[in-house]
Amino acid sequence: MAKTAGIIIIGDEILSGKVQDLNSQFMVKELRLHSIHLRRISVVPDDIDEIANEVKNFSERFDYVFTSGGIGPTHDDVTIEGIAKAFNVKLTLNDSIKKFLHTRYGRMLTPEQLKIAEIPEGAELVADEAISFPMMVFKNIYILPGIPEYLVKKFGVIEKLFHEQPILLKKVFIKEYEPEIAPHLNVVVKTYKDVKIGSYPVVGNKDYYVMITLESLDEKSLNSALNDLLQKIPKKKIIKV
Repeated sequence: MAKTAGIIIIGDEILSGKVQDLNSQFMVKELRLHSIHLRRISVVPDDIDEIANEVKNFSERFDYVFTSGGIGPTHDDVTIEGIAKAFNVKLTLNDSIKKFLHTRYGRMLTPEQLKIAEIPEGAELVADEAISFPMMVFKNIYILPGIPEYLVKKFGVIEKLFHEQPILLKKVFIKEYEPEIAPHLNVVVKTYKDVKIGSYPVVGNKDYYVMITLESLDEKSLNSALNDLLQKIPKKKIIKV
């Protein structure tokens, strides 16, 4: 059975429209490549209680949880506190992070800099040569930065931990309108339970009017569903596969 995931985007700046969320868009595509089924994306404010509630809920429901944002040194960076509260654990200063901060900022660290070294008790750090600062993982929660460039690098490290079977995909482009195709699609959908079928109308294209996608982890089922669908639709209506 495919693993599931939830994404929590954290930040008042996203909810207010001051900053555009690029991180969930990136993660959606990456998770799909690894056959991890994304079930929900949530955007929450910089509020400890709201973060705690959402993180706890997602952690119980999904195999993987990815948070983005709120892990810096400023007053509104409260993601770590929210996660600690969600699981009723203390925040502790991590020696490895402190050592890194000393190397970067010098012997005397400010309270704001020390805040970066606080992690929920029981959290693990994942280091990799591709990232300068270790990534934090607590239970099934991967705690990522809000800056897209940093998130992309750290997500590349996470991907090395995935061992999911890739999803197989087929596309069919049809010069027919969706209402005419729907009866055939419904039959195929009911017949092949392990094949996910999507129908997407295309506007403004003279060559084809609908794109059908078929996805499955099982190649045999996928090909059977595809062949069944192609037999039900007139050949002259099928533009390409």
